Amino acid sequence: MERIVFNVGPYSFTTSAFLIGLLLVQELSIEEQDSIGNWLQLVGLTMQTYASQKVTLDVNNDTTKEDNTNIDALKKTIKNIEEKLDELYSKK
Repeated sequence: MERIVFNVGPYSFTTSAFLIGLLLVQELSIEEQDSIGNWLQLVGLTMQTYASQKVTLDVNNDTTKEDNTNIDALKKTIKNIEEKLDELYSKK
């Protein structure tokens, strides 16, 4: 698909969809309009569902990596504290 579609401003993008819809209404029966309209909605919902699940998984993976990094940093800090405490107790 040409990337030019995604360079169109929001007003023009919306207006083009509106005009295409009006043109199709004139050429199709009520039943055909209903059928095509439902089909287009399903296409849009399928794309939205896919995209939202992808974002959810990406965010969860990033959070898991970040959590693991934080846990590793905390483990190192605890180990350093334990070593310092051991040094202090051994000097007594």
